Amino acid sequence: MESFLKLVAADLYKHTEGNLAHTAVVFPNKRAGLFFNEYLAQESESPIWSPAYVSISELFRSLSPWEVGDPVKLVCELYKIFRRETQSTETLDDFYFWGEMLISDFDDADKNKVDTDKLFSNLQDLRNIMDDYTFIDDEQEEAIRQFFQNFSIERRTALKERFISLWDVLGNIYKGFRESLASQNIAYEGMMYRHVIEHLDVDKLPYEKYVFVGFNVLNKVEHTLFTQLKDAGKAVFYWDYDEFYMKENRQAVTHEAGEFIRRNLRDFPSPLSGELFKNLSKPKEVHYIASSTENAQARYLPQWIRNNLTTPEKETAVVLCNEALLQPVLHSLPAEVKHVNITMGFPLSQTPVYSFLIALLELHTHGFNFKSGRYTFQSVVTLLKHPYTRQLTGQAELLEKELTRNNRFYPLPGELGKDEFLTRLFTPLSGNLNLCIRLSETLQQVAGIYQANTSGTEDTDAFNQLYRESLFKAYTTINRFRTLIEEDELTVQSWSRSCQRPIFHSMANRPLVCRSWGYWKHATWISATWYYYRSMKGSFPNREETLPLFLTTCAKLSE
Repeated sequence: MESFLKLVAADLYKHTEGNLAHTAVVFPNKRAGLFFNEYLAQESESPIWSPAYVSISELFRSLSPWEVGDPVKLVCELYKIFRRETQSTETLDDFYFWGEMLISDFDDADKNKVDTDKLFSNLQDLRNIMDDYTFIDDEQEEAIRQFFQNFSIERRTALKERFISLWDVLGNIYKGFRESLASQNIAYEGMMYRHVIEHLDVDKLPYEKYVFVGFNVLNKVEHTLFTQLKDAGKAVFYWDYDEFYMKENRQAVTHEAGEFIRRNLRDFPSPLSGELFKNLSKPKEVHYIASSTENAQARYLPQWIRNNLTTPEKETAVVLCNEALLQPVLHSLPAEVKHVNITMGFPLSQTPVYSFLIALLELHTHGFNFKSGRYTFQSVVTLLKHPYTRQLTGQAELLEKELTRNNRFYPLPGELGKDEFLTRLFTPLSGNLNLCIRLSETLQQVAGIYQANTSGTEDTDAFNQLYRESLFKAYTTINRFRTLIEEDELTVQSWSRSCQRPIFHSMANRPLVCRSWGYWKHATWISATWYYYRSMKGSFPNREETLPLFLTTCAKLSE
């Protein structure tokens, strides 16, 4: 069975006769381009000009005069507009999570070309319908309280007024937010997509032909782009599907899983025959292996891989039904596996840099009492036990034992400075800017650990690559916060809440060294506003270019 990308590469080369210098191949993400280029090279016996490979996001960004703003900057800008329109005294700490949700909703609205004037008008009408809560009896209120702890009939007037104030100005917040971003030449992704499609001139596009490969569910902006390029004769479309989902079953009912593919094939036909997509109807060899627990499956994996590993390795896939098994599976990979390609995403919360920064933030926020000038035993010991601390100083274990032996439950900073590193680590800090600087400097020292291990087999270890990438992600985010604070664009009252969310966000849509992608689920319009009711409470540098330089520089700084 030939892979979908190989079929596309063969067909594209056949129809273009290898003349691809003025062609752009567009994928849903970056990953597919790596494999497609290999298949395309196999089709030619002589050197040819490679087409341009871009993701759909990169395509829109290349056609826009704006840059996509980083998440922290976007939330800070939205917070300013929110306070201006609502006169709210809510802190950024409390707003941050809801700000992310609102931006996600704005993004969905723009990508689907929603008439936002009508949308916000409809939301206000819906609010008027929901204005009367007298129909809710005691039993229904108790059921609602199980989901929304802040809901109460007795307090409905105050809550309702605050909720209504948001609904009434949601349209103004949306418009003001977009105007503020446009004045700075930045945008969130949906805003950029919509602006591009509203001002698109297909005759001025840089490539003669655009080949769209492997898309599935299209939003309105993407569908409009595809339509305009198709009408101009500048587009070719390839869809990955199976005929099993295309036809009616015995009850003359079409398979619902094929709804979007059928629509795409109707609107944007593919040059590939449907006969090539009948893999589900072909005989298959399937082996079932009984296992008492999920972890036992991971323990059996090395034996299975040794017996079934293909050449090349990329033709072997391990599919997890439970994402929690990722760590056991990675630990179970045998030495025969030289390269790992993680496509499901690796959460930052499962990396050492996450726990290290949590311990460091806890130490300098809740772990130190400015009145007494003392640290708490638990916050100190947690940091001393961390592997990074143990690798950066030989005094950590000795200090931990000394504090335990002498029952020093509230040690003074002077007791903890056993060497230069520990002295700097346990020097009390005041102010968010100083905390940012301390976090950044400490991460630079941690980077020296990985720089010292770049030779030998350790550098090719999957975990080593993941942890280096997570360190880089945390470092760039910390420095972004530092820049915003220095520019007076970010004022937070509680680091423990407002800064942990963006710093320790899972690595959604950001490739790791071993090519790991995550995903982020968007909330709906109603959920965003209702969740808010319940509570009432510039771009990073290219990783491939910056990560080696970052590790080298940090190693020198830590010497």
